[in-house]
Amino acid sequence: MRVTCIVKRWEHHTPSGGYDRLASEVGARIVSRRKIDGIISQVGQKLWRDRTETGAYLFDYQFGDLLAEARVLFHGALHPPDLVHVLYGDEQLDQLLRWRRFLRCPLVVTFHQPSHRVTHRFENFQKGLATGVDAAIVVSSGQIEGFEKWVGSKKVVYIPHGIDTTKFLPGKTIPGRTRLMILIVGEHLRDWELMHKVIDNSNNLKLPIDFHVVTKKELSAYFTGCSNTIFHFQIPEADLIGLYQSADALFVPVTDATANNAVLESLACGTPVISTATGGMFDYVTDGCGWLLSKGDATVATELLKRLTLNKEIATSLRGAARRQALNFDWKTVAAKVLALYSTALSGRAPAEP
Repeated sequence: MRVTCIVKRWEHHTPSGGYDRLASEVGARIVSRRKIDGIISQVGQKLWRDRTETGAYLFDYQFGDLLAEARVLFHGALHPPDLVHVLYGDEQLDQLLRWRRFLRCPLVVTFHQPSHRVTHRFENFQKGLATGVDAAIVVSSGQIEGFEKWVGSKKVVYIPHGIDTTKFLPGKTIPGRTRLMILIVGEHLRDWELMHKVIDNSNNLKLPIDFHVVTKKELSAYFTGCSNTIFHFQIPEADLIGLYQSADALFVPVTDATANNAVLESLACGTPVISTATGGMFDYVTDGCGWLLSKGDATVATELLKRLTLNKEIATSLRGAARRQALNFDWKTVAAKVLALYSTALSGRAPAEP
C-alpha cells in the first residue's frame, strides 16, 4: 500500500513524541512543511496569510503548509499514491479540500481539536468541503458526533493517539522522598488559573509538596508568586522522562481535551495522572491509573494532594495500572488500527459501517 502522509512537528514535542510518529509506523512517504526563513519570506508569508484569511479558520496554516499540499497534488497527478493521510487536519488542510477532484485517491484526515473549536471553519469558510474526506480519524470518542455533521455519517472513527512505550518507561526505583513531587507538563488548553490556586492552597496549608513545571518560559508568568515551584525549560527528552519517572503524579488540569501527549507520556512511565473530567480525558485516564476531577474545582484538587501527602502509597499503588493503560496506546497497536482503516477506505466503504 503506497501511502503519503502530510505531517508537521511541534517545537514543544519531544523527539519520540507527537502524532507525526504515525507516518513512519505505517511506512508512509512523508511530506512535511518546510520552514521559511528570512525576513522577506516571513513578511511575504504574513501578507499572504492576511490576504487569504486562512488565519481566521486554521490554527497554524502557513505558506509552507500550502506548498506541502501543492506538492502532494502535483505528485499525485503524475504518480498517484493509493491513499493520502493528513495527520493534522486542524492546521494543515485547505487546498486538498478545495481541489479535491484533482486528488485521485482516498483522503484520510486526523482531527485533534474538539469539534466545537472548528465549527466556524466548516460552517462558514469551508462549508461543504469536508464531505471530500473519505475517512476521518479523531483522537477522542467525544469528537465523533461533531465531525460527522461535516464529514458524513459513519465516516468518522475514534483511533487513539499513540505513545512510544519503548522510550517512555517506568524508572527502576519507585520514588521514595518524604515530600510529594507533583509534575506539571505542557501548554495546550491548560487550566492555568486552577494550577495557580492549587499551588497557593498547598502552600497556605504548608503541605510538603514540590511542584515541577515543564512548559514554555513565557508561560511561567502564570505561576508568578507561587513558591515551591521549580521550572524546567527546553530540557532534553531524557530529562523529561526522568521527571516523569521520579514524580508521584502528573497534574494536568485542562479547560478542554481530546488526546494529550503529557498524559500518555506520564502513563507510559508508570506515573498516575490527575486531570479534569472533560472531553477525551475519559478515553485515556481511568480510575485505576489516575483521578479525573471536576472542572475548575481547586478545593477538590487540593484535598486530593493533601491525601497523597498523608499516604503516598495511594499514588504508588497506581503505577502498575498506569503503565498497563499506556500499553493500550503503543504506536504498533495504533498503527495496526490505522492500517485497517486504510484498507476500508480503499475498498470504498465508510470506516464506521458495521
